[in-house]
Amino acid sequence: MIVKSLQVQNFRNFEFQEFTFSPGVNILLGDNAQGKTNIIEALWLFAACKSFRVTDDKPFLRIGQSRAAIYGEYERNGRIYRPVMKFYEEKSREIFLNNVAVRPREIVGQFPTVLFYPDHLSLIKGSPELRRKFLDLALCQTDPSMLPMLNEYNKVHQQRNSLLKQYRERIDAKDALDIWDERIASLSARIAQKRYEFIAKITPYAQKVMSEISGGREKLDLSYKTVCNMPARSGEDLEDQFFYALKQNRERDIYSGHTSTGVHRDDFEIYVNGENAKIYASQGQQRSCVMALKMGEADLLREATGEYPVMLFDDVFSELDPYRRNYIIERIHGRQVILSCCEDTGDFADAKIFRIQGGEVK
Repeated sequence: MIVKSLQVQNFRNFEFQEFTFSPGVNILLGDNAQGKTNIIEALWLFAACKSFRVTDDKPFLRIGQSRAAIYGEYERNGRIYRPVMKFYEEKSREIFLNNVAVRPREIVGQFPTVLFYPDHLSLIKGSPELRRKFLDLALCQTDPSMLPMLNEYNKVHQQRNSLLKQYRERIDAKDALDIWDERIASLSARIAQKRYEFIAKITPYAQKVMSEISGGREKLDLSYKTVCNMPARSGEDLEDQFFYALKQNRERDIYSGHTSTGVHRDDFEIYVNGENAKIYASQGQQRSCVMALKMGEADLLREATGEYPVMLFDDVFSELDPYRRNYIIERIHGRQVILSCCEDTGDFADAKIFRIQGGEVK
């Protein structure tokens, strides 16, 4: 699969610009704050329907404008697909695929893409939220049921938190909380199971990359962590475990006004040669782990879809030492890559270069 072109209108700092991409390496070149990441973000929106920078659509609108739009053209299995997203100041976004209005869950996963951006370099020692985000965004591209499930979980989680804050004023609070506990337990069991299975699938791919980077000296292992025992004997068993944990922590939750149990608190741990990478890994080992996860994600997407995903690298090459940078260059040979950087290092001799300045290609 390749992205053939992208057109942006009043998107971020771009008034109007069209990009026609090479099927090989494409470099978005320019100083900071010129618009390079905005193009990476637009392409990622077609893949995930979510930004990796903001949580709402307002920042997409160019200053002084009430509407913005991005238009893509992709080729997949010999067919052309044209996704469109339109953003508004006063109403929700609109999404179209080949001139037909679609919902987010109908487009997520249609254009497999792997994103590598600066925050990922903190994946090992960063917060659990960053690791959960990595898991869920990767899963959404391979499992169509994941996005609506996560959206429903977030709504139920918010509703339960709202009830906890009003608990002592509501006569029906206990019965209502029982209902929300059942829904959170059910959704948590389904999401946790899918995350656990994803970790099991990506591990051998990531291990291969880690072994190649280290010359066979380092073994990578991944372990999903939740309040329940994984793997569960059955889905019902896992749901019961979540429900019991919610009951056990109910008084604490009422006191704090927040839900302390559920997949919004889960995490996964990374080990190098049996030692927890968050505690013991050197900076170089941490970056190797991140590369292994991202390259493993790409390999897993290829297995799931039958095609290489588009690779997006946002200002990360300058953060990698020459050895790891060269490894990535070799690993992505023959794939479509779109990367942003501040200076041309000469790593890609045949790359198509877009020089971006002030929201324009010069």
